[in-house]
Amino acid sequence: MIERLIELAKDKRPAARRALSLGIVELCHNSGLKMDPKDKEIAGQIIIRLIAEFEIELRAQIADRLGASEQAPKALILALAKDEIIVADAVITHSPLLDNDDLIAIINSKTREHRLLVAARPHISAEVGDALLKPGEPEVLAALLNNQSAEISLAALEYAAEESRSWTNLQEPLVTRADLPPQLARMMVSFVSSELKRQLALKFPQDQEIVSQAVHEVAAVKAAAANGIIPGLSVKAAALIERLQANGELNITRVVSFLREKRLPLFFAGMAALTRLSTQSLVHFAFDSESQGLAVICRAAGADRGQFVMVVLLLEQARNGGAVPPRKLQAVCRLFDSLSEVRAHEILQDWRTGLHDPEYRVAAI
Repeated sequence: MIERLIELAKDKRPAARRALSLGIVELCHNSGLKMDPKDKEIAGQIIIRLIAEFEIELRAQIADRLGASEQAPKALILALAKDEIIVADAVITHSPLLDNDDLIAIINSKTREHRLLVAARPHISAEVGDALLKPGEPEVLAALLNNQSAEISLAALEYAAEESRSWTNLQEPLVTRADLPPQLARMMVSFVSSELKRQLALKFPQDQEIVSQAVHEVAAVKAAAANGIIPGLSVKAAALIERLQANGELNITRVVSFLREKRLPLFFAGMAALTRLSTQSLVHFAFDSESQGLAVICRAAGADRGQFVMVVLLLEQARNGGAVPPRKLQAVCRLFDSLSEVRAHEILQDWRTGLHDPEYRVAAI
């Protein structure tokens, strides 16, 4: 069979290439073919040489067909796992032949994209998880934390918790992990968002320190919303927004990203800069249960429909920790769709000049 494959390799026509790839897959899947381990590895080395000149799409097809194979030569699987990411994907994700040493070698020698695949691989060991902890790669760490089947050492969880102070996207994956220990939860409850505090309190209902902090935070946010202020709306946030605006880097996409990252002070300061409304007015509309004022604000700020929906959903989650009822979302989207940007700016101008009492501003729509 190997000799037949070598003969096919001499033919450079596309049809011969396809026949050669099918022959390789057949050889690797043929459980009835008796080869001792040494012969199997020799066959693997020959196949590696045969596919070296294949175009990447053909190598990717071979990898996809052999990704979960238990019969393929180990050398071939390793070669595919270390290939370009489009080739390596199926093998790193599914191959039962890759052991801890193989995965760690891939982590240490290949690209960030390869590490992302390893981080998402089912049932990786704590040893592999520790190898994935690379400075400056929070997205790899996030993929590891989101992999609920991964075994993660206490040291890795502690590292992730510290990193989550500055990389806020790590906080939710950490909080939702089944293996988050109480001592790390107690540390994180001091700096995560109100919604994550609430989740920690539900997760550790017997831990008085976590529950009391969560209850205190929720009460503070509700009181602040009622009084038209947001805790932490600081001079520092305003200074950052002013700098972004001066550099021409402030836009609705950037401002919505602040909300997605649960950085409410930056979101409100950014919206204030885009709309020239006071932060107090913005907070009033953000916590208005009907979200009609938000439709005007987002349309005037240049948001598209998708960004507007994102703002409504995220603010509802921040306010109540829940989802927006479908009927309410449909109604407020209809209002958003019916507003032109020109009309939205006219309404904002009325609000800025005080022509409408704050409690009845929505009536101007």
